[in-house]
Amino acid sequence: MESRITILCENTISRSGLIGEHGFSLLIELENEKYLFDTGPGLSLPYNLKSLGKNLDGLDGIIISHGHYDHTGGLKWAIKKAGPVQVVAHPAIFSRHMVYNPDKPNEAPCFVGCPHAQRALEELGAHFNFISRTEKIASRLWFITGINRLPGQFPYDSRLVMPEQGHLVPDPIRDDASLLLECEGPPVLILGCAHSGVLNILDHIRDKMSTSKLRAILGGTHLMFTSPKDIPRVIDKLEGFSIELIGVSHCTGFKAIIELAKHFEDRFKMASAGTTFVF
Repeated sequence: MESRITILCENTISRSGLIGEHGFSLLIELENEKYLFDTGPGLSLPYNLKSLGKNLDGLDGIIISHGHYDHTGGLKWAIKKAGPVQVVAHPAIFSRHMVYNPDKPNEAPCFVGCPHAQRALEELGAHFNFISRTEKIASRLWFITGINRLPGQFPYDSRLVMPEQGHLVPDPIRDDASLLLECEGPPVLILGCAHSGVLNILDHIRDKMSTSKLRAILGGTHLMFTSPKDIPRVIDKLEGFSIELIGVSHCTGFKAIIELAKHFEDRFKMASAGTTFVF
Protein backbone atom coordinates (compact mmCIF):
# COMPACT_ATOMS: atom_id res chain seq x y z
CA MET A 1 0.00 0.00 0.00
CA GLU A 2 2.52 2.57 -1.18
CA SER A 3 1.75 6.28 -1.12
CA ARG A 4 3.91 8.68 -3.13
CA ILE A 5 3.68 12.45 -2.59
CA THR A 6 5.62 14.78 -4.90
CA ILE A 7 5.90 18.52 -4.26
CA LEU A 8 5.20 20.27 -7.57
CA CYS A 9 5.06 23.93 -6.60
CA GLU A 10 6.76 25.62 -3.65
CA ASN A 11 8.73 28.76 -2.85
CA THR A 12 11.99 26.81 -3.07
CA ILE A 13 13.36 24.01 -5.25
CA SER A 14 15.19 20.83 -4.29
CA ARG A 15 17.36 20.68 -7.41
CA SER A 16 18.19 22.55 -10.59
CA GLY A 17 15.85 22.36 -13.56
CA LEU A 18 12.78 23.39 -11.60
CA ILE A 19 10.99 26.70 -10.97
CA GLY A 20 10.45 28.04 -7.47
CA GLU A 21 7.29 30.11 -7.04
CA HIS A 22 5.40 31.50 -4.05
CA GLY A 23 2.61 29.00 -3.70
CA PHE A 24 1.92 25.32 -3.20
CA SER A 25 0.92 22.19 -5.07
CA LEU A 26 1.60 18.50 -4.72
CA LEU A 27 0.70 15.24 -6.44
CA ILE A 28 -0.61 12.26 -4.49
CA GLU A 29 -0.12 8.90 -6.18
CA LEU A 30 -1.69 5.84 -4.58
CA GLU A 31 -1.99 2.30 -5.97
CA ASN A 32 -4.68 3.04 -8.55
CA GLU A 33 -5.52 6.66 -7.75
CA LYS A 34 -3.95 10.04 -8.42
CA TYR A 35 -4.90 13.42 -6.95
CA LEU A 36 -3.63 16.97 -7.34
CA PHE A 37 -3.69 19.01 -4.14
CA ASP A 38 -3.61 22.74 -4.95
CA THR A 39 -2.21 24.17 -8.17
CA GLY A 40 0.18 26.97 -7.20
CA PRO A 41 -0.06 30.41 -8.89
CA GLY A 42 0.15 28.82 -12.33
CA LEU A 43 3.64 29.33 -13.76
CA SER A 44 5.57 26.50 -12.11
CA LEU A 45 2.97 23.72 -12.20
CA PRO A 46 3.18 22.77 -15.90
CA TYR A 47 6.93 23.36 -16.05
CA ASN A 48 7.77 21.32 -12.96
CA LEU A 49 5.39 18.50 -13.85
CA LYS A 50 7.20 18.04 -17.15
CA SER A 51 10.65 18.37 -15.58
CA LEU A 52 9.77 15.73 -12.98
CA GLY A 53 8.40 13.33 -15.60
CA LYS A 54 4.89 13.58 -14.15
CA ASN A 55 1.53 14.29 -15.79
CA LEU A 56 -2.15 14.66 -14.96
CA ASP A 57 -3.33 11.80 -17.18
CA GLY A 58 -5.96 9.73 -15.43
CA LEU A 59 -6.27 12.23 -12.59
CA ASP A 60 -8.99 11.13 -10.16
CA GLY A 61 -9.54 14.57 -8.70
CA ILE A 62 -8.24 18.01 -7.83
CA ILE A 63 -8.43 19.10 -4.21
CA ILE A 64 -8.11 22.74 -3.15
CA SER A 65 -6.97 23.80 0.32
CA HIS A 66 -8.40 27.34 0.05
CA GLY A 67 -9.13 30.03 -2.51
CA HIS A 68 -5.97 32.15 -2.46
CA TYR A 69 -4.40 32.73 -5.88
CA ASP A 70 -1.13 31.02 -4.92
CA HIS A 71 -3.05 27.76 -4.48
CA THR A 72 -5.61 28.14 -7.30
CA GLY A 73 -3.81 30.05 -10.05
CA GLY A 74 -2.99 26.89 -12.00
CA LEU A 75 -6.51 25.48 -11.68
CA LYS A 76 -7.64 26.37 -15.20
CA TRP A 77 -4.56 24.77 -16.78
CA ALA A 78 -4.90 21.65 -14.61
CA ILE A 79 -8.55 21.15 -15.57
CA LYS A 80 -7.72 21.52 -19.26
CA LYS A 81 -4.96 18.92 -18.93
CA ALA A 82 -6.93 16.47 -16.81
CA GLY A 83 -10.13 16.72 -18.82
CA PRO A 84 -13.51 16.48 -17.03
CA VAL A 85 -12.53 16.15 -13.40
CA GLN A 86 -13.98 16.49 -9.91
CA VAL A 87 -12.72 19.46 -7.89
CA VAL A 88 -13.16 19.12 -4.14
CA ALA A 89 -13.22 22.39 -2.22
CA HIS A 90 -14.97 24.26 0.56
CA PRO A 91 -18.07 26.21 -0.61
CA ALA A 92 -16.32 29.49 0.25
CA ILE A 93 -13.44 28.90 -2.17
CA PHE A 94 -14.56 31.80 -4.37
CA SER A 95 -14.72 34.32 -1.50
CA ARG A 96 -13.41 37.84 -2.11
CA HIS A 97 -10.09 37.26 -0.38
CA MET A 98 -8.07 40.49 -0.23
CA VAL A 99 -4.85 41.91 1.19
CA TYR A 100 -4.71 45.38 2.75
CA ASN A 101 -1.57 47.15 3.93
CA PRO A 102 -2.47 49.09 7.11
CA ASP A 103 0.78 51.07 6.75
CA LYS A 104 -0.48 52.45 3.43
CA PRO A 105 -4.12 53.38 4.13
CA ASN A 106 -4.44 55.29 0.86
CA GLU A 107 -3.76 52.19 -1.20
CA ALA A 108 -6.74 50.11 -2.27
CA PRO A 109 -6.87 46.50 -1.05
CA CYS A 110 -5.55 43.93 -3.53
CA PHE A 111 -7.62 40.92 -4.55
CA VAL A 112 -5.73 37.68 -3.81
CA GLY A 113 -8.52 35.16 -4.29
CA CYS A 114 -9.05 32.60 -7.01
CA PRO A 115 -8.35 34.29 -10.37
CA HIS A 116 -10.84 32.03 -12.17
CA ALA A 117 -14.64 32.18 -12.06
CA GLN A 118 -16.54 29.05 -11.10
CA ARG A 119 -18.57 29.06 -14.31
CA ALA A 120 -15.46 29.36 -16.48
CA LEU A 121 -13.90 26.37 -14.73
CA GLU A 122 -17.08 24.33 -15.09
CA GLU A 123 -17.17 25.08 -18.80
CA LEU A 124 -13.69 23.56 -19.02
CA GLY A 125 -14.88 20.36 -17.35
CA ALA A 126 -14.67 20.97 -13.61
CA HIS A 127 -17.31 19.21 -11.52
CA PHE A 128 -17.26 20.92 -8.13
CA ASN A 129 -17.89 18.91 -4.99
CA PHE A 130 -18.28 21.52 -2.26
CA ILE A 131 -17.68 20.15 1.25
CA SER A 132 -18.02 22.23 4.41
CA ARG A 133 -17.21 19.59 7.04
CA THR A 134 -14.69 16.81 7.48
CA GLU A 135 -15.53 13.98 5.12
CA LYS A 136 -13.89 11.01 3.42
CA ILE A 137 -13.47 11.80 -0.28
CA ALA A 138 -11.53 8.78 -1.56
CA SER A 139 -10.48 5.30 -0.49
CA ARG A 140 -7.71 6.67 1.76
CA LEU A 141 -8.21 10.43 1.76
CA TRP A 142 -10.08 12.66 4.20
CA PHE A 143 -10.94 16.31 3.50
CA ILE A 144 -10.44 18.16 6.81
CA THR A 145 -12.40 21.40 7.13
CA GLY A 146 -14.99 23.23 9.21
CA ILE A 147 -12.97 22.77 12.38
CA ASN A 148 -13.32 24.64 15.65
CA ARG A 149 -10.82 27.51 15.91
CA LEU A 150 -9.88 28.18 19.49
CA PRO A 151 -8.61 31.69 20.28
CA GLY A 152 -4.84 31.86 20.41
CA GLN A 153 -4.48 28.71 18.32
CA PHE A 154 -4.55 30.10 14.80
CA PRO A 155 -2.30 32.58 12.97
CA TYR A 156 -3.51 36.14 12.75
CA ASP A 157 -2.48 38.14 9.70
CA SER A 158 -3.99 41.63 9.89
CA ARG A 159 -3.40 42.14 6.17
CA LEU A 160 -5.99 39.54 5.19
CA VAL A 161 -9.39 41.16 4.77
CA MET A 162 -12.60 40.77 2.81
CA PRO A 163 -15.41 43.18 1.88
CA GLU A 164 -18.61 43.00 3.90
CA GLN A 165 -21.48 45.49 3.67
CA GLY A 166 -19.24 48.19 2.24
CA HIS A 167 -16.46 47.72 4.79
CA LEU A 168 -13.30 45.67 5.08
CA VAL A 169 -13.40 43.06 7.82
CA PRO A 170 -10.83 40.44 8.91
CA ASP A 171 -10.90 37.47 6.55
CA PRO A 172 -11.48 34.24 8.52
CA ILE A 173 -10.62 32.19 5.42
CA ARG A 174 -13.48 29.82 6.13
CA ASP A 175 -12.51 27.74 3.10
CA ASP A 176 -9.27 26.50 4.70
CA ALA A 177 -8.90 22.72 4.38
CA SER A 178 -6.28 20.02 4.89
CA LEU A 179 -5.99 16.33 4.02
CA LEU A 180 -5.47 13.19 6.05
CA LEU A 181 -3.97 10.30 4.10
CA GLU A 182 -4.42 6.80 5.49
CA CYS A 183 -1.26 4.68 5.24
CA GLU A 184 0.11 1.49 6.70
CA GLY A 185 0.49 2.55 10.29
CA PRO A 186 -0.26 6.16 11.33
CA PRO A 187 -1.72 8.54 8.71
CA VAL A 188 -0.07 11.53 7.02
CA LEU A 189 -1.44 15.05 7.58
CA ILE A 190 -1.13 17.28 4.49
CA LEU A 191 -1.55 21.04 4.89
CA GLY A 192 -2.13 23.74 2.30
CA CYS A 193 -1.60 26.85 4.44
CA ALA A 194 -3.14 25.81 7.78
CA HIS A 195 -5.05 29.09 8.10
CA SER A 196 -7.21 27.30 10.69
CA GLY A 197 -4.10 26.94 12.84
CA VAL A 198 -1.88 23.88 13.13
CA LEU A 199 -2.86 23.45 16.78
CA ASN A 200 -6.58 23.51 15.94
CA ILE A 201 -6.12 21.08 13.06
CA LEU A 202 -4.24 18.66 15.29
CA ASP A 203 -6.90 18.97 17.99
CA HIS A 204 -9.57 18.23 15.38
CA ILE A 205 -8.04 15.03 14.04
CA ARG A 206 -7.39 13.84 17.60
CA ASP A 207 -10.81 14.69 19.05
CA LYS A 208 -13.06 14.10 16.02
CA MET A 209 -11.16 11.39 14.15
CA SER A 210 -9.45 9.53 17.00
CA THR A 211 -6.04 10.08 15.38
CA SER A 212 -3.40 10.03 18.11
CA LYS A 213 -0.29 9.37 16.01
CA LEU A 214 0.99 10.76 12.71
CA ARG A 215 3.46 9.23 10.30
CA ALA A 216 4.22 12.68 8.92
CA ILE A 217 2.98 16.22 8.51
CA LEU A 218 3.69 17.93 5.18
CA GLY A 219 3.01 21.35 3.68
CA GLY A 220 2.49 24.95 4.67
CA THR A 221 2.05 25.52 8.40
CA HIS A 222 1.60 29.32 8.40
CA LEU A 223 3.87 29.53 11.43
CA MET A 224 5.44 32.67 9.95
CA PHE A 225 2.60 34.53 11.66
CA THR A 226 3.00 32.72 14.96
CA SER A 227 4.90 34.39 17.77
CA PRO A 228 8.38 32.82 18.30
CA LYS A 229 7.45 32.17 21.91
CA ASP A 230 4.59 29.93 20.71
CA ILE A 231 6.73 27.68 18.49
CA PRO A 232 7.70 25.41 21.45
CA ARG A 233 3.97 24.91 22.05
CA VAL A 234 3.55 23.72 18.46
CA ILE A 235 6.57 21.42 18.78
CA ASP A 236 5.17 19.90 21.97
CA LYS A 237 1.84 19.24 20.26
CA LEU A 238 3.58 17.59 17.31
CA GLU A 239 5.63 15.42 19.63
CA GLY A 240 2.39 14.38 21.31
CA PHE A 241 1.46 12.75 17.99
CA SER A 242 4.72 10.74 17.92
CA ILE A 243 5.47 12.32 14.55
CA GLU A 244 8.09 10.51 12.49
CA LEU A 245 8.69 13.17 9.83
CA ILE A 246 7.90 16.84 9.35
CA GLY A 247 8.28 18.30 5.87
CA VAL A 248 7.40 21.99 5.86
CA SER A 249 7.11 24.49 3.07
CA HIS A 250 5.59 27.67 1.63
CA CYS A 251 4.23 29.77 4.53
CA THR A 252 6.09 28.19 7.43
CA GLY A 253 8.51 31.11 7.77
CA PHE A 254 12.29 31.15 8.12
CA LYS A 255 12.41 31.52 11.91
CA ALA A 256 9.95 28.69 12.46
CA ILE A 257 11.84 26.49 10.00
CA ILE A 258 15.04 26.98 12.00
CA GLU A 259 13.37 26.03 15.28
CA LEU A 260 11.65 22.99 13.77
CA ALA A 261 14.87 21.81 12.10
CA LYS A 262 16.83 22.23 15.36
CA HIS A 263 14.30 20.21 17.34
CA PHE A 264 13.37 17.43 14.91
CA GLU A 265 16.88 17.04 13.43
CA ASP A 266 16.84 14.01 11.10
CA ARG A 267 13.05 13.89 11.29
CA PHE A 268 12.93 17.30 9.57
CA LYS A 269 12.96 17.91 5.83
CA MET A 270 12.17 20.86 3.59
CA ALA A 271 9.25 20.04 1.30
CA SER A 272 10.67 21.96 -1.66
CA ALA A 273 9.53 21.56 -5.27
CA GLY A 274 10.84 18.29 -6.62
CA THR A 275 10.92 16.52 -3.25
CA THR A 276 9.19 13.13 -3.13
CA PHE A 277 7.95 11.43 0.03
CA VAL A 278 7.16 7.71 -0.08
CA PHE A 279 5.14 6.05 2.66
